Amino acid sequence: SSDVCSSDLTVNSFGVFLPKLTDVRRSVPGDSSMVKDVRLGQIGAVSVAMGFGAIMSSLSGSPVPVYVSFLMSAVIVGLYEQALRSEP
Repeated sequence: SSDVCSSDLTVNSFGVFLPKLTDVRRSVPGDSSMVKDVRLGQIGAVSVAMGFGAIMSSLSGSPVPVYVSFLMSAVIVGLYEQALRSEP
């Protein structure tokens, strides 16, 4: 239950801070503006996701929510990094 909530909040934080993944994938490789937007968004999204995970872990008394937030953040950051490197 708290694990599901933690993963939902993680995904939602990335949706708020980052451009759509399809827009990133379709951008010109090396577009410095898009790269800056994605990197700043990743910092904000990971910060919020880990913060929510820490709060949920504190409230539930279990470390699992922070682990789930970390794992989900790593996967989504990896997807965005891959999209930045792909050809349109």
